[in-house]
Amino acid sequence: MLKNYFKIAWRSLLRSKTYSLLILAGLSCGLTCALVLGLYVQDELSFDGYHRQADKIYRLNLDIKWSGNQYNMATASAPFGPTLQREYPEIQSTLRVKTGSQVFRNGDNAINVKKMIFADSTLFTFFDYNFVEGNAKTALNSPNKVVLTENLAHTLFGKTAGLVGKTVLVKDNMPFVVAGVIRELPGNHHLKFDAVLPYFNYQVNRVTADNWGNFNTLTYLLLNDPGTVQKLSNKMPAFYKKYIAKSIGDEGNNKVVFKISFQPLHDIHLKSAHLLGEENGSTMRYVYTISAIAFFILLIAIVNYINLATARATGRAREIGVRKAVGSQKRQLIAQFLAESMLVSALAMAASVLLLEILLPLFNTIADEKLEVNLLSFKTVGIFMILTCIVGLASGLYPAFILSKYNPAVVLKGSAGSKTQGAFLRKSLVVLQFSISMVMIIGTIVVYQQLQYMTHKALGFNQQQVINVPLRSPSAQQFAKVLKNQLLQNAQIQHISLMDGTIGGELNNKSTFSFYSKGQEVPVSAEYFHVDQDFVQVLQMQLKEGRDFSANLDNDSTDAVLVNKAMLARLGWKSIHEGLIEIDTRKVPITGVINDFHLRSLHNQIEPLALMLRSRDADNMLIRVSQQNMPQTLAAIEKTFREINPGQPFEYAFLDQSFAMQYRSDERRGTLFLTFSGIAIVIACIGLFGLATFTAQQRTKEIGVRKVLGASVASIVALLSADFLKLVFIAMLVAAPVGWYLMQTWLQSFAYQIDIQWWVFVLAGILSVLIALLTVGFRSVKAAWMNPVQSLKTD
Repeated sequence: MLKNYFKIAWRSLLRSKTYSLLILAGLSCGLTCALVLGLYVQDELSFDGYHRQADKIYRLNLDIKWSGNQYNMATASAPFGPTLQREYPEIQSTLRVKTGSQVFRNGDNAINVKKMIFADSTLFTFFDYNFVEGNAKTALNSPNKVVLTENLAHTLFGKTAGLVGKTVLVKDNMPFVVAGVIRELPGNHHLKFDAVLPYFNYQVNRVTADNWGNFNTLTYLLLNDPGTVQKLSNKMPAFYKKYIAKSIGDEGNNKVVFKISFQPLHDIHLKSAHLLGEENGSTMRYVYTISAIAFFILLIAIVNYINLATARATGRAREIGVRKAVGSQKRQLIAQFLAESMLVSALAMAASVLLLEILLPLFNTIADEKLEVNLLSFKTVGIFMILTCIVGLASGLYPAFILSKYNPAVVLKGSAGSKTQGAFLRKSLVVLQFSISMVMIIGTIVVYQQLQYMTHKALGFNQQQVINVPLRSPSAQQFAKVLKNQLLQNAQIQHISLMDGTIGGELNNKSTFSFYSKGQEVPVSAEYFHVDQDFVQVLQMQLKEGRDFSANLDNDSTDAVLVNKAMLARLGWKSIHEGLIEIDTRKVPITGVINDFHLRSLHNQIEPLALMLRSRDADNMLIRVSQQNMPQTLAAIEKTFREINPGQPFEYAFLDQSFAMQYRSDERRGTLFLTFSGIAIVIACIGLFGLATFTAQQRTKEIGVRKVLGASVASIVALLSADFLKLVFIAMLVAAPVGWYLMQTWLQSFAYQIDIQWWVFVLAGILSVLIALLTVGFRSVKAAWMNPVQSLKTD
């Protein structure tokens, strides 16, 4: 019986080739999108789940409020981990990790390793890494060992085998012995690195073991029982009072709120965007958005099937009447139509799997992912089969029940009475389809506007024609002034500044500065870095008050400090003359105030900043160059650098490109949104085209009569299109408030954002109307041009 059902279903599909192609195209596109986005969501949710002890691992986070400053961060200070383990038996082990970058050298081969970590030896007991060579238990048990990834090992040595015991020089001349080589890290691991150095090599790491006030270390805890995490959290206020309060200057006057919390390893990837330095990370909101897009695209495809199947009911009325007349029961007819929908779903799934294999590499390129699927695994095949059944049932249930209800006595007389049956549902589903499509159009426009705003907003300085040259090694830093003086002899180079911080990159150092006004001390936590006297000139910043640094004033090297407007706003001062700042126990006047500028992307609020004058130990050189002869200028900079720093790796980046890199994830998300919005609209148009086709077929005689009575082609096209356009206008009314709410919520993740303008909704509506007109109009024109003689002969 089942075989017979599918045989009849196959014949039915072959008889109606246009109908079959439309529903297969819609369902195939919908299923392909659902599979691709499902893989993406599964990858996002799987971060760090593969570690054997993942359920027992927690990261220590801090929430600090102090004198109007608030900081949520995932970094703590060096003593946290060891002290916690000594104090509390609930903790089995701790791990400290600090990120950094260093120059690695093997002979003449020198490389700037930008993704490097310092870690305790417990790194390899907390997380599971695949060692190609070496022993995980002893890999970091002495301060002069290093572990490399296969990629870095091959770059340094030209091979990945036989490297244990080889020597690598770090920071020019510090020898480290290769103790292990590990395979490349999985894409779903939150830690990213190419090399690991021991955390307790303080000569390279530059951390102080007993300094509680320097928050630069990630701290992980391995608990004996994850059920004790709340009990451990309740003990943290006492831990703070015992070890931390005094060291950071908390005198117990309730001006400091210092909360220590423990974040499960599974939550780190998706629930850390509120933490300092991780603002651009992925979020559960984004996962929900991608899941919703996948669901709604598949829903649009299913709605297409339902609409087309019910619209086609008139054409199958006699078939159903005959079947009932010869004894078919209602349940048999339902089973027949469900077999048809299951067959369509299976064919669509087969096409989707083929499309998945073809399009997944393209998706990986757009999304910067490494997604892959094993089509032969039982789990994958099982998921495909379950999804096929769900789509088949969801698509076929309603049409099956509608078609099986026909009265054979009525339909065999030629009056199915089905031209209006189900019309309300079909119209409602069309409204649903276009509402979803319009919401996605609105989202696409808003995302594009926000990206344009971020990339073109004035940053408070001139980032154009500025080159950043990193000075990572001690020798490069030692000869930084010599390099600067040599480069300034080039006529194409206008200004150069040395600094020990970053702009358009990672977080700089933070410290609490004491300000004094009217006999009272006001502490302000602020980011800071050191610059030379040309910094403001190189970036063409504007001074709001006071003066710039001067090389001609001896006191500037010790007593000069520039602050930004955000610092004055935090202090509540209108002028720098209202108070003093303390530098190295000396209370000195503030030298000047610069207008606020963005150190990082527009995800981040502009915070108080202090700049101090010092050119030694500079690790970055900013070079402003002229627009002419750029290739020759770059070549000259590299040549001079290599002459002064022989054997050192030379790298550079344009400052505007560094800022643009911070929006790469946003741009990728915008591209994905645009792509899948387009697919959703195409699928909706496939259904609309099908509906228009069957509507025209149902009204063939009416069209013929109208043409005989003198109706023009334009009036007939308007008649056939009007009903669909009404539905599109209703969809506009539904989509506008929903789109506004969703995109307003999305914009809240940016510290600086656009206002959603009224014309966005008008444009989305106009685009939807045009798309609907093109889709329906094509079929309507074809119907209107039919010979009325042929139309009136239609049975």
